[in-house]
Amino acid sequence: MYLVIVGAGPVGNSLIELALEAGHDVVMVEPDAARAEHCADRHDVRVLAMDVAEDEFPEESGLEQADALIATTTDDSTNLMAVFLGRETGVATLASTVNHDSHVQLFRRLGVRVLADPERLVAQHLLDITLLPRTTDVTTLQDSEQVIELTLAPGSPLAGLTLEEIAERELLGPGLFIISVARKGKAFFPRHATRLEGGDQLIVFSRSAIRREDLDVFNGGRS
Repeated sequence: MYLVIVGAGPVGNSLIELALEAGHDVVMVEPDAARAEHCADRHDVRVLAMDVAEDEFPEESGLEQADALIATTTDDSTNLMAVFLGRETGVATLASTVNHDSHVQLFRRLGVRVLADPERLVAQHLLDITLLPRTTDVTTLQDSEQVIELTLAPGSPLAGLTLEEIAERELLGPGLFIISVARKGKAFFPRHATRLEGGDQLIVFSRSAIRREDLDVFNGGRS
């Protein structure tokens, strides 16, 4: 895909790295000359030191050929201008960070896929991995639902049992579901007959914020 990214801040730079790793073509647009130069030094991409409000922006960035435009600045007005021009040019996919909740619906009315309040999301993620240190990763969704990645300890009472046996013995806390198992580098969707092994990498869905005591069954009694 051909991506136009607006904003060479921390989010924009991380986005470049991920996009390049996935084999996408990227153009970065950054109005601050020093930040644009720093981005060009870090990444093998075309960087335009210009404001999206400049008349040359659509042509210089190749907006008509872009598959997606992603706005990542900390200024909602800049992001809004970028996605508006993307919409006018016919870019198929528009995405943007939105820094103030009151602006979310405005972006959505333009058909923009929105990541609202990214700083709060980072803070929530840091809090989650701090409160649940024996997990690999934790993502909190809306309505306090969580997706937890963890390694099944060899001493866990779940090791050696099938999912059907685990359900019969009611070993999982309420609202917990094992939705993925990775073993020897291969991930698969578990069935009732799937037998868990110590060392399995699990993805667990929780209908509400998981309690540390609910993790004991995965960690062999160690929170």
